[in-house]
Amino acid sequence: MHILPAYIHMKPLLFSTCFMLALFSHSLEAATFFVSLSGNDTHSGNNKSQPWASITKVNNTVFSPGDTVLFEGGKTFVGSIVFGEEVGGTASEPIFFGSYGDGKAIISSGDNVGFSVQNSAGFKIQNLVIKGSGRTSNGSNGIEFFTDQPNSSRLEFISIDGVDVSGYHDKGIYIGSWNGAKGYDGISITNSSIHDNGEAGIVSYAETKLGHQNMYVGHNRIFNNTGIQGRDIHTGNGIIIGDVDGVLIEYCEVYNNGELSDARDTGPAGVWAYKCNDVLIQYNEAHHNKTGGTKDGGGFDIDGGVTNAVMQYNYSHDNDGAGFLVSQYRGAPTMKNITIRYNISENDGRKNSYAGILFWSSGSSGGIQDVEVYNNTVYLTPSGGSPSAIRLFGKLYRQVRIRNNIFQTTPGTVKTVTNTADNADILFQGNSYWNAGEDLDIEWEKGSYTSLEAWRAATGPAAKRQETLDGSPVGYFVDPQLIDPGKEVTISDPTKLFALSGYELHEASPLIDKGLNLSALFGIETGNQDFFGNSLADEEKISIGAYQFKSTVPLPVTLSLFEVSRQGTDAVLYWETASEQNNKGFDVEVSVDGEHFRTLSFVASKSSNSQQTLPYTFRDTEKNKTGIRYYRLRQIDTDGTSTYSEVKAVTFEQEHFTASAYPNPFSSSFTLEVKAEKEEILQINMSDAVGRHVLRREVKLQQGRNKLTLEIGRERPAGLYIISARHGDKNLKLKVLKQ
Repeated sequence: MHILPAYIHMKPLLFSTCFMLALFSHSLEAATFFVSLSGNDTHSGNNKSQPWASITKVNNTVFSPGDTVLFEGGKTFVGSIVFGEEVGGTASEPIFFGSYGDGKAIISSGDNVGFSVQNSAGFKIQNLVIKGSGRTSNGSNGIEFFTDQPNSSRLEFISIDGVDVSGYHDKGIYIGSWNGAKGYDGISITNSSIHDNGEAGIVSYAETKLGHQNMYVGHNRIFNNTGIQGRDIHTGNGIIIGDVDGVLIEYCEVYNNGELSDARDTGPAGVWAYKCNDVLIQYNEAHHNKTGGTKDGGGFDIDGGVTNAVMQYNYSHDNDGAGFLVSQYRGAPTMKNITIRYNISENDGRKNSYAGILFWSSGSSGGIQDVEVYNNTVYLTPSGGSPSAIRLFGKLYRQVRIRNNIFQTTPGTVKTVTNTADNADILFQGNSYWNAGEDLDIEWEKGSYTSLEAWRAATGPAAKRQETLDGSPVGYFVDPQLIDPGKEVTISDPTKLFALSGYELHEASPLIDKGLNLSALFGIETGNQDFFGNSLADEEKISIGAYQFKSTVPLPVTLSLFEVSRQGTDAVLYWETASEQNNKGFDVEVSVDGEHFRTLSFVASKSSNSQQTLPYTFRDTEKNKTGIRYYRLRQIDTDGTSTYSEVKAVTFEQEHFTASAYPNPFSSSFTLEVKAEKEEILQINMSDAVGRHVLRREVKLQQGRNKLTLEIGRERPAGLYIISARHGDKNLKLKVLKQ
């Protein structure tokens, strides 16, 4: 239960008014500057043999758009990098800060800020270590962008990529605006580790409503940001995004944050957003986040004043607080249109009576409105904190619908459903409840119930009862037959969350095809896939929980084993047949997207009719394999009919495939620049943040550098768009922001 963050009361490092422009040197054209411990600040700095020596020289230079500043890799440079409004780039020509040589350069700022920019933007910070003296001794932030000058438009472009930020008392990275300033547009924080800071990992806030626009946070690790004891506001958050219109947070691992946060009325969370619009949180893992007090310490949170938000395909586990929280704090603006779907929560709510899924509403601004919670899987065992699989409390709920979820608990101090909310329009339909065969523990308003039947009968007229549809009973009290739940699995690589196979349904599960068809019944757009990546397209029969069961057609040949492994740059397929009848052999097929397969080779049957185990192997030696490759077998009968095996995947390291898009952000068109080693076809697919296709093109690349102009039109809404580019077996994804 969060309240408005106190970050608004804290300003970053201010710039001394005695910083005379006469002290600055000025680079009039885009240039590259090198900084080395073996250099000298009297050097030109514009080549490796004449490098500068210090951060002081960098700070005293007014760089131009497109300039590059590179610090020698593996070396430690003492000081704070600090710029004001006189230094800034553009979205198409940012000022770049990075490393050269071996490894990342270390910016060691001691007790002060690491990298600070005030009232300016157009910066890209990449492949640097930003290191403070430690969260208990340092007094500032790691990387900060702050604006407090009222302006007519937002400052454009901040890119932070591949950095390591640690040892700061306050925030690892923070983006802020105040005093009527409009904030920033086009913010990305990617491929970075933010850890061992005091107040938080990543933070954004603004004074004005939706002060910032278009923020992307992806592929980061946020951990060990402990919080600060004795504060009356939540600290120890992993990622907290406030006041942004257009947010995408994906593929982040957020863990072990918040253990020292002990505020009385509020606490931290792993990943959360407040006072934002158009929010998508997906493909993240949040685990073992904590609280040092009695509040929060959860995994994911859609908090006060958020509108139009989706949390999907996330894995939350072993958090002190809620796995997935929806919270409307006191004084928050309107909160409405929230979707929580196809997520997994395992053993959240370890302390303080929290839950796998939790709602709390203060009632402010209409309370919590228009929420859909469907096809999630919650698994919960007892803890000293008396958790619930799902809990709702507070007041004023409108149109909150909870459908097609699995709530599986084990006997002990665990509640199945807890609802003590007042003035609440809350409806459960088509969910599965299981307590290892023992009675349920349902607390609803002022009553307690141990069965679905008793709960239904006590909750109003037949047409409005819980777990009914048009007056008929829905919902199940059965063993879901999850394959292997509750094994305390930490994936650590959010791109591989599909490997959480213990939460798939056994083929004999009674929940297969038993879910409500939300699209047909209620007109709900349920997305393109389940938690595991199984397609939902054209599915009329829906399974309950986060797994959409997919039956595979068995081979006429009985396969007892099919494996794919990586050996160096090769993929090795091995399979065994327990029996064969009229078998001609196997086509080995490969795909780079899991949908479009091509044949690699044919492997003939060792015996067209056999009742003994026969082993087969095939080695894929194709060159330039990158990313994920999908393999399947097409078994062919002697009469020409065929069937397919299941699909197996193996991951190869990405090879050098360079591409860039600019300007970014863009208005209606942008340039995609691609470097190709030979002539070949480039396939381009562009989609919006929720997966809707916007553009498809095929272009013949020439050897070398290619520039392609892509136009999507001004009528397309502003926001994040994703470009998937593929030529040969090389794949790349780029994200662009439309203004």
